[in-house]
This record gives sequence, structure tokens and C-alpha cells, in this order.
Amino acid sequence: MQYKILLLIILMIFSKYALAQTAPDREIEIIIEAAAENLPDDYDYSELIGQLINYRQHPLNLNKATITQLQELLFLSALQISALKEHILVNGKLLNLLELQSIDLFDLQTIQKLLPFVTISTDLDFNTLSLKNMFRYGKQDFIFRYGQVLQQQKGFLIAKDSKLSHYTGNAQKLLGRYRFDFQQRIQLSVNMDKDAGEPFFTGKNSTGFDFYSASLSFKNFGFVKRFVIGDFSLQFGQGLSLYTGFAFGKNADATLVPKVSRGLTPYTSTNEITYFRGAAATFKFKSIEFTPFISDQPIDATVQKTANPEYISSLGTTGYHRTATEITNKNAAEQLAYGFDLNYAKRNFKIGATAYNTIFQYPVQRRRNAYNQYAFTGKELDNLSLYYDYSFRNLYFFGETAKSLSGGAATVNGLLSSLSSNISLVLLYRNYSRNYNSLYNQAISEATEAVNEKGIYSGLNLKILPRLTFSGYADFFRFPWLKFQVSQPNSGGHEYLGRLTYSPTNQITAYLNYRFKKKQQNNDNTKITALDNVYYQDWRLDISYPFIKNITFRNRAEVVKYQKGLPAAEYGLMAYQDIIYKPKGSKISGNFRLAWFKTASYDSRVYSFENDVLYSYTILPLQHTGFRTYFNTQYSFKKGIDFWFRYSAYLYRGEKTVGSGLDLIEGDKKSEIRLQMRYRF
Repeated sequence: MQYKILLLIILMIFSKYALAQTAPDREIEIIIEAAAENLPDDYDYSELIGQLINYRQHPLNLNKATITQLQELLFLSALQISALKEHILVNGKLLNLLELQSIDLFDLQTIQKLLPFVTISTDLDFNTLSLKNMFRYGKQDFIFRYGQVLQQQKGFLIAKDSKLSHYTGNAQKLLGRYRFDFQQRIQLSVNMDKDAGEPFFTGKNSTGFDFYSASLSFKNFGFVKRFVIGDFSLQFGQGLSLYTGFAFGKNADATLVPKVSRGLTPYTSTNEITYFRGAAATFKFKSIEFTPFISDQPIDATVQKTANPEYISSLGTTGYHRTATEITNKNAAEQLAYGFDLNYAKRNFKIGATAYNTIFQYPVQRRRNAYNQYAFTGKELDNLSLYYDYSFRNLYFFGETAKSLSGGAATVNGLLSSLSSNISLVLLYRNYSRNYNSLYNQAISEATEAVNEKGIYSGLNLKILPRLTFSGYADFFRFPWLKFQVSQPNSGGHEYLGRLTYSPTNQITAYLNYRFKKKQQNNDNTKITALDNVYYQDWRLDISYPFIKNITFRNRAEVVKYQKGLPAAEYGLMAYQDIIYKPKGSKISGNFRLAWFKTASYDSRVYSFENDVLYSYTILPLQHTGFRTYFNTQYSFKKGIDFWFRYSAYLYRGEKTVGSGLDLIEGDKKSEIRLQMRYRF
């Protein structure tokens, strides 16, 4: 025990230096990479990254932290959080971080990850709320980002007055971001975004950017736990009925499978879908929380205005407004949503109910195919759900059951168990009917939406040795009804993932990852109605280690195998070398990558996780044959002012064009630059 205490003291001393620059950053990257394969290439991760950066700059007081705040750190399981809260309840407030070692289920690796983000120091009393103090103690943060593909793409070469589809704006991608924070009680967020090809101060965007988002949040004013006006997110239960913003799906880390029920939060992302615009509040009366909300916002939609009556044939999901058609569909309809959440939480038990109604300006009438005949149609949708979580000793139960009043029901229930500090196990069962409809559904599933699916998921975290761990999952799923590219009922499959991680020191991490998936799809021969088995396998070896002082090397090799039906399997290969320069106390830091890839087709693509400017990561599918390279650098000009520069490029072999459609580039190269400035005051 003595050597553990000594080691913990050493970790505490150097946490501001060694740990803050290595272990947590890498851990965050691995978590995001695991969740990102089903998200768009340009997805904005600022919502997730921002909260972790905020806790690093303003460490969370463990003696006063709420369960939701502890869940946001990502490094603690529900059972570890329960053990921490129980320890404080029984023994009183923590007096020293050394006490973490004495708490059940806490080990040195968990504590090591936490140290840069937490404290037990006494919180200073809030300064008196006044206009003078807000200007004096409020913290402001402004970011401006510029990006552009350097080669000319087809959509920009077509004449602006042409009847052919073309991009109506310029090639620049712009982002503006402003934050004001007064001791986390009053927060103002403003986001401005323009994608490449979208008009800027012209046409429908005469006011400048294509997308604006703003929110004003008030927190902890008497029984008002939170009040938000403007754009906001709602996250309740296990994501089955009402869950907007970022959400994790299947993950090698079993502790991340139960959803974090964050409730009401201001919306701070530039992702242009799955958020609300209006007003919402959370009122807290002892153990009861009540969250009413109302949202009335324009949405992208294809509206058939020549029909009688008018109707929506499809809802927009990309957020792009570049071509004449996309601009016509921008804000073409209104969507009203209102409802409430009511929950009761006492010690280790929580139960809640969510009810809300969504009304469209025009009825939704999607084009009918055999597989989507149970999808939502109509002008109005009502959703109800009940959710719960309960921890007892080393067991954590969680779940949600939901019903769309005009359709079917869905349920997801799970159990997380820590058999010891070395073993964690999660079991989850899901059953989503084919006619269950929810517009804000992000429950765990194999498909994009939690509908028309039954499955059993099991995950395991196992510490084999102090520095050697195994994590993984097995998921078995079945689809009772037809699906896109699946013209028969009762198709199914299974997926396995295993990861072996070895960390001999705090600066060296290596993991071996294997994933296998089997599912079914229509035979490519349109004359045959039988389903083919589709097999997907992925082997990955990733190593990160210090090369010389201030320079870290990271290497990855990956092999993907894809096979559908009888044809021979095809392979995708990728290998890269990263060089990371991050000296302590220096004004300059950066990283460089050179990657080689070779794939037979898009089906055998290999996903590449890339570092980017602050608040941004890039996850790209690599295909064909060639090289991918990028260079990032950060320069701290002076206190409060930072600059980032990024250059990235594809260099293909044997290709005459890059991309497709309006993004097509003549030649074998595609390169991009990105500039970002941050001013804090």
C-alpha cells in the first residue's frame, strides 16, 4: 500500500506537466475515434472537447461535483461515481486526493486519468452578481477559423448563371465562435458557420454566414437549476426518445455504454441538425427536477408546393446550402416541439419520464418503399418514455422504454457490474419495433436509428496486469422487418471487437485491435432475391512512444478485409508515421503525419483519425492508393492569443480525378489549408 501512496504523490506532483500532455489527450482521442466512424467527416466535436478542456482549465471539485459532471469526464464508470459519492456521504468530504486510492473500484490508472481535471480545494464564493463584476470577472473567448481546398473543384468552375447544378458561393469555409462565462453561472454562446460553396453576404445569406446559433444560459439561481434561451440540447434516459447532440454508440470501453443523462444544456456546436431553438428551464425541488421546453425553428426540407395540399417529401440532414436546390430547401418548413421531463433522484436511484409533441408546418409524406413503409408520416408526432438507473453495491441497472403514440414501442435495458477493480462487465438488451418513431433517437443500435431491431450486447473491461488491459464487446442483432438494401425480413448478424492495451509507462501506449462483423445485404445480381452474407474484419496495431525529448512518435498499421457473397475478398491497407512536438513551456508545438494506403474499393476503406486545430478532429475514410499527409502547428503569440495552421493533402497514385460530383478535382492531388486564431480576455 505504501508504494501505491508514494506513486500517487508523484502523479499528483507531475500531473500538470507529464500527465496533462500525454495520457488524457491520448485517451480522449481513442474515445472519439471509436465513436466517430458513423459521423460525417466534418462533424464538430467542440461540444465534447469543450467540456473536457473547461474541466482542465477549471478543475472539478470532487466534493461538490454532481453525478452528471462526473459522467462528463468520461473516465469514470457509473459504479465508480456511485462509490465516490457513497464514500463522501459516509466519511465526509475528501481532504486529500490521496483518499481516492482507498475508494472501492479506483485504481492508479483511473486516478492518473482524473488528476488533470479534478481538485478538492475549497471553492471560492461567487462574486456578487452585478454588471461591474460580470465585466471584471467574466471570461471571454473568441475563435475564428478559415479553411479552403487549394485545387479547383467542379462545382466552382460552372458559370454562376448556368442551369447546371453548381456551387453558388465561394470555396472558403469559415467559422466564428464566441463564448462568455461568468463563473459558470451566466454563459453566452454564439456560433457562425459557412461551408465551402455556400453564399457569403449574397442571396439568402445577405447577413453573412449560412448558419447562426446562439444561447444564453443561467445556472443555479435558487430553485432554477438551469435556464436557457436560444439554442439548447436535451439529453434524457438512454437516448431512446429524446437525446440531441453528441452521443456514444457501441464502444470497446464497457463503461461508456450507459448514456449520460445530462438534461438541459446550452447548444454550443456548429452541427446544423438535432438541436432545439426556443426556451427551456430545469427547476429543482429537493430530489425532483422538472424541465419544460418549447422550440419553434425553421428546418431544411423538400416541400412539394405544387401538390394540394403541400407536403414534405424529405427532411434535410446535411446542413449544406450550396446549390440552388439546397438553398431552396433551406428553412423551407417550420417545426414546433414542446414538452417536459420530470425525474426523481435520491442517492443511488433515479427515475424519470419524458413527454413531448412535434408538429410540422406541412405533413411529412416520404416516398414509399417496401423497407420504409413504417417510417413516420403525418403532421404531428407524440413521444413518451420512462427511464431509470439504480446502483447497488457493484451493480448498476439502467434502461428506458418509449412509445410513439401513433406507432410502436421500444425498450433498452442494461446492467453494468464491477466484479472487482480489475473486471467490469456490461449486458444490454434492446427491442425496437419496426413502427417506433422518434425524431431525436440516439439509443445504442447497429443501424443508424434505433428502430426495427432486436439485439444483445455484452462488453468487458479486464485488467490482466497493472499495465496490461483487455476491452471488447460482442453484439448480436436482428432486423424483424426489411431494411435499406435488405429486401427480406429477419436478416441479422453479429459483431465482435477486442482490444489489448499495454502501457509500460505513462508516456508509452500500444494497443492491438481486432473487429469482426457479419451482416446480410441484397445480392448484387438484381435477378436474385436471396441475401448475401457480408463479412468485415479489421486488424489495427497502434503504438505511441517518446522518441527524444519533447518529441513523441506514433505509428499505426491497419488491415481491412471485406467480402460479400461468393466473389473473392478485397483488402484495404494503411500505415502511418506521426511525429508530435510538444515541449513544456514552449510557445510552439505541432505534429506531422505521413500515411500510405491502398484499398480495393470504398467497401474496404480504412478510417484515419487526424489531429486538427483546437476543438476539431478529423476522421476520414481512405480509399484507392496513395499518400495522406498533414502538418499542424500552434503558436502562442502572447497570453490569451494563439494561432493554429494546418496543411493537409491527398497524393493519389494512378488516379486522373479526385472526388466525385461537384467536388470533383482534375488530377491526382487534393490539398487543404486551415487557419485558426483564438483570443481570450
